[in-house]
Amino acid sequence: MPTAVALPSSDGTVAAKTHVSTHPDVIRIEFQGGDYNSYAVAARPYRAGEVIATFDHATPSDEVRYSTVQTGEKSHLELNSDLLYCNHSCAPSVEFHVVEGDIRKGYAAAAHDIAEGDTLTFFYPSTEWHMQQPFQCQCGAKTCLGRIAGAESLSNEQLKPYFLNAHIQRLKAQQASS
Repeated sequence: MPTAVALPSSDGTVAAKTHVSTHPDVIRIEFQGGDYNSYAVAARPYRAGEVIATFDHATPSDEVRYSTVQTGEKSHLELNSDLLYCNHSCAPSVEFHVVEGDIRKGYAAAAHDIAEGDTLTFFYPSTEWHMQQPFQCQCGAKTCLGRIAGAESLSNEQLKPYFLNAHIQRLKAQQASS
């Protein structure tokens, strides 16, 4: 089992040479130069709802970083896998399902049918309440929300079309009642 995954770097060639794939039969990484430009693509087709990969390489994280995924109101994980390269989109192809208290039961599933070679993306606010590194989205979707800073900064109406994990639903309910 691989123990290290190269994080996105400004030199895609270095990352490509040092990366150890954790899910080579299901995810392919396209390494690009520049910061945060590498991305994941489907190594084979998937049907809507099909599990693409589990979070079996994940470890708990006490630190909140751009690379962590929120799994509960105060808990985060490091994916430590090819799933790290699933970037954000406001029209996501993948849903990250997190399991609070048992991070390795989490998984990534196809949000809709995915063809081989399609980019694998997920909606960051589906797991993230307040993001460590907010950014201006450039996904190009007709439904692009613009600035992505986590579910906390989006209205219930904006979040309505998306799959949201249970901790995000709870936090939105608490926000609405305060």
